[in-house]
Formats: sequence, C-alpha cells, structure tokens
Amino acid sequence: MSFLSAQEIADTVVRLKLKVMPLTKKGVIDFIKREGWMDLPTNLCRKRTGRGGGFEYHISLLPDALQLALHAEATREVVLANQEAKKVQEIARREKLSTANLSARQRDVMNARSAILSAIEMHRIVAGVSLRQAIQFFLADPAALDIAEAVLMTANDRASSKATVSRATIYEWFKLRDASGLGALAPLPTKEKQDVPSWFWQFLRFYAQPTKPCLTDALETYCKALPSHMMPPNYDQVRRLMARLGNVEKHRGREGSLTLKSRMAFTMRSTADLLPGCVYTADGKTFDAEIAHPIHGQPFRPEITSIVDVATRRCVGFSFGLAENTIGVVDALRYACEQNGIPAIFYVDRGPGFKNDVLDNQLTGVTERLGITKLHSLPQNSQARGIIERFNGSVWNPLSKEFDTYIGVDMDRQARQKSFKTTRKDIKQFGASSRLPSWQDFLTACVNAVAAYNAKPHSSLPGKMSPNQMWEYHVSTGFEIVPVLEHEKNDLFRPYVKRRTRRAMIEWLTNSYFHLALEEFHGDDVLVGYDIHDASKVWVREIERRDGEELMGRLICVAVFAGNEERYIPLTMERSAIEKRAASRARRLNDHLAEVEAELSPARYLEATAQQPMQVIDVTPELVSAGPTLIVSNGQEISQSPTVASEQPRRRGFASDEELAAWALDHPDQVTSTHVRVLRSALQRPGSIELLRLSGIDLDALRNLIRAAA
Repeated sequence: MSFLSAQEIADTVVRLKLKVMPLTKKGVIDFIKREGWMDLPTNLCRKRTGRGGGFEYHISLLPDALQLALHAEATREVVLANQEAKKVQEIARREKLSTANLSARQRDVMNARSAILSAIEMHRIVAGVSLRQAIQFFLADPAALDIAEAVLMTANDRASSKATVSRATIYEWFKLRDASGLGALAPLPTKEKQDVPSWFWQFLRFYAQPTKPCLTDALETYCKALPSHMMPPNYDQVRRLMARLGNVEKHRGREGSLTLKSRMAFTMRSTADLLPGCVYTADGKTFDAEIAHPIHGQPFRPEITSIVDVATRRCVGFSFGLAENTIGVVDALRYACEQNGIPAIFYVDRGPGFKNDVLDNQLTGVTERLGITKLHSLPQNSQARGIIERFNGSVWNPLSKEFDTYIGVDMDRQARQKSFKTTRKDIKQFGASSRLPSWQDFLTACVNAVAAYNAKPHSSLPGKMSPNQMWEYHVSTGFEIVPVLEHEKNDLFRPYVKRRTRRAMIEWLTNSYFHLALEEFHGDDVLVGYDIHDASKVWVREIERRDGEELMGRLICVAVFAGNEERYIPLTMERSAIEKRAASRARRLNDHLAEVEAELSPARYLEATAQQPMQVIDVTPELVSAGPTLIVSNGQEISQSPTVASEQPRRRGFASDEELAAWALDHPDQVTSTHVRVLRSALQRPGSIELLRLSGIDLDALRNLIRAAA
C-alpha cells in the first residue's frame, strides 16, 4: 500500500508503537497542515476516490523510522505467506508418498537411509561443520557415527550386498527427502505383479469341485481337455498363481456356501438396547442320546424345542416331543408366554415346525391372535441365530453326554457300537434295558439342566451375570411383562381350523362333533378350536366379515364327540400324528422286507431250480403214540403229532403265558429251554408285559430267572 489516509497513519503509529507522529486522526491532520503536505503535487498528495472522499498521502512523506517499520511489516507478511504455501505443498507431497502400502523390504531400506541422513545431520550440528564436511566425515568412517555395516548394506539395496555408499548417492537422498518427504527414500518395487493369464480361470473349473481334487489331478484333467495346438501350463506356474488367491477365493467351489461362510466376514448383532420379551428365538434339536420311548419302550431320540429370550439369554420355554412338529412348537410357545410374557418378535428358522398354517394363518394363526411378529432367518444361515445355537451347545449337548446311550459325534465309535448292540440285545431278550434311560428320567434331567443354565454366569451379559440375574435386573428397573390373562390361557393357544357345518355336526380328524346350536349354521363355515391332547370336545366360533376381511367372532358352542363316529375312542391331534407316522414307517418296512425276500428268492433262481421228488417216509405203527401232545406257544395250545414212542412221559401244558410264568417262578429247577423261549418271547411284547404285570408276576424276578437259565 503506497498511499495512506490520516486515519490509517494514526492506526499505523499505534500498531507499530512509534512516537514519531501523533496517535490520533486530529493530531495527524494538524501535523500535515504544519508540514504543508496539502500544497504538494498529486503524486504525493491526492484526492481519495470512492465513497467518503478525503485525502491520502504517499508513504515517502512519513518519517524515516515509520517508513522502515512499515517495510519490515510488509516483508514479514510476505515471508509468512511463502512459508504457509510451502507447508501446504509439503503436506500434499507427503500424502502422495504414503508409507502405508510399503512392503517389508521397502520399509527396511527407507528406515536405513533415514538413519544415515539423521546421523550426518547430527554430526553437522554437534561439530559445527558444513553439510559437505559432515558427509565426507561419514564416508571416511561410518562407524564413527554409529552406523553399522548391516545398516549400510540395507540402505544400499543391492543384490551384491555391498556396504559402500557414494557421496552423490547421499546428496540424492537428501534431495529426495527434502523435496518429497521421508517416503521418497523407499525404493520402487522390484517387480510388478503380472496379470493373471486367462487360462488360469479355465483351470479353476477343474480345481474348484466339491470332490476337492488335488492340484496335480486337476492340472492333469485340465491338460487332457486342452486342444492339441495349445501349450499346457506346468505345475509350478499353477502353484504360483494359486498362491496369489486369497484364503476364501481358493476354496470357492470346493466348499458349499454354508462352509464357505465360516471363512468370510460377518456382522455382530448387538442386544444391548433390547428389553426382555422384545425378541424370543427358538429352535428344535434332536437329542444326541437314545431314550426309552414312553409308549412302546424302544430306543429313540426325542425332539426338544427351546425358546430363549435374546436380551437376557434366559430359556423361557421348552417342550419335548417324539418328533419335530407343530405340536411341540405351540406347546413351547404356550409355556414361554404363560410363564414369562408374550414377546414382540418370534425369530425362528424356516423349518416345518415354525413355518405352517397353525402359526401363520391370518385368521386362525396362534402368532396372529397373540399379536406376535414372526421373523424367519435366511436359508442356510444358522449364524444369524447364534444365540439359540449356542444354547443348544451349552445345555443339550453336555446333557446328552451324561447318558450311557450317547451317540453324538464325540462318542467313540467302538463304544457307541457296543452300547447300541447291548440295548438291542436286552430289549430282544427281556423287553427292556437297564442302560436305556426312561422317559421320566429324561424329562427330569432336562428340567434340571435348564434351571442350571439360567442360574449360571453368562459371558455375553454385562458383568457376566446369569440369565436369571439379568432378568431380575430389568424387573428392578421397571420392566413389566405382557402377561397372558387367566381367561385367555385356554383360548389363545388353542389351534383353530376352518370347517363347514352339516346338520349341526362338524367333522375333524375323522371325528364327529355335535351341538344343537350349530343347526342354524348349516352349510356355513365356522372356526373350530381343538386341544392337541383332548379330543372329547371342540370350540366353535363364528366367522365375522368386515371390509372383505375375515375375523374371528363370538363363541357359538362347545361341540362334544358324539354321533356318526368313525372311532369308538375320539382321535386326538397328537394321536393322529402318531398313527400317521407309524403307518408311514410300516409301509417303508414292508417295502424293505419285500426287497429282502426278492433278493433271497429271485425269479431266475426259481426257474433254474430243478423239481425234486417228494420222499415218502414210512411211519411204523410202533412209533405212533396213543394221542397228540399239547405244548404252549405264546399262550396258545397247539396240537402236534408225536414222533416218539407212546411210553415217553407226557409234557405239561399251560393255558396262558401268565400261568407259565407263575409256575416257572415256583419251580425254577424244572424250567426247560422251551419254557425259557416262550417266556422270553412274551417279555418282548408290550401287551404281554402288561398282562404279566396285572397278573401279579414279578417281572424283574422273571428276567433274572431267564438270564440264569440262558
């Protein structure tokens, strides 16, 4: 700025703290008048242009001290501006030379060169010499500056591993560092990665197979498929290219999506913001130990349905069934809602037990009537339900190992086979096995295992609280469950189906239910609610239609089992499912038996077999007895013609298995092998076992007698 006004001159004097001129605008104007600046030519005093007017004066009219101070101030501003510009450029250069992507070799070379430059600069400062003299001192004796020979070899970055560095090289390093930053000292990559050839992706079609062929076999198969004019790759080429693939990509195609997902990134789901009852998650699991069936006593693996509260990890409901079906899921959900409240979300998989009309129907579904939002996880995505999967692994898997009949993957193969044969042999001979846990023992063990889990500290909860403690903590802070009222318990969890009335009767599961109140609804559709454990009656409700939507209406009546029955005893939902499953198993067994018989007597063997003449056996009169002998087989008297002499003593007959068992217990020394065979056969039939028990026969004593006789 070459011209200043009176006000600007006064401000400059104040800012620079000089006493060569007045400090106020009025004082400066008086000073100008005394000095006669107003009479000077226009190149020294001129009219100010623009708004406000007034005069301004050239800085050469100011005292010398003020002129020097203004010049120094302007110089400082220019220097600061230049330094700021250089700083911005330096930051930009360093950002371009980021050391984040350097390899281990590049980083080692950069650090070695930086250490050499720092040692030279330190010697320059301490000795007070020039940069040239400091470099010469270093080249003469690097060890004097504490630079080891290994550092020189690394900084040189030569294949010959020479520990010598020239003066020009050190000057070049200084230049690169000062111009572009420390990253410029790193050497360039020695070899750029070449693009993957196109034939390699064709080779992966032979390698990425579920059978998981080795690299040699896949390469051999690929080379056979190549045209004759193409040069096949060798093993080393394929191996080097395979090494460039990541740990996920090299297994793609060789592993399924579910296995491959265990190698990929995943998203953690936080449950810190959830309250109890917000989300219930459930899953069914087949128990990994064999239990005695509650009906026929044969070994089987029960199905367990568990429900866990996501916020507290507490097991809020569970049920035990003979197989995975809707009955077990509804029963577990009923228990969870009655004991711990109705959830907002029910998060389950897509299995048939959780995805069915009993739960999902908009009119009659259990979740719809309870106001529960049901969510399904994606197929083959068990990781999304990790909470319930971890519960199964923490409770049911350890519990199954407590039984001698454990058959899980951790069980020794030989021990598992021995246990299997022992239980089958005991059941075949005595009708039961002491190694096989009873149904009641299994239920008691399950209840105790769940109680122990809910009281045990959980690593996923704050402070490693137990699920019960976490639940009580929320209750103490004001949490309240959404309860199931007493009058709602019987109705909310009762499954409903749509049926049509005919002459005051309703057909359900081949059962007929009758009530006079249904007479006026002849030909209309109604909703029929049933109890899965009691088929003696059903609850009938009216269907209301509002805005084209069907809604559950008032209760019409409770229809009872009567009239036109197809069964003497009403068929429950549970019994119907059991009989349906038993019929399917019988059909499969019959098909398998027919296949076995066909293998034993194929048609071509029958056609090739020669007809053998029947031999006639002469029976001498001396060998014919006076009459038939009566023996007992499974409680039935069978007449058999004797082939021994008439003087042989007559065998004693028994009217039933019960009479034979009682006699055998009273006369153990007279029991023969035939008696043992008949009694063992009786102990293998559940009906005969019940008759023996009702007749007062000590079954344990009878089994011990058979064991001793065998």
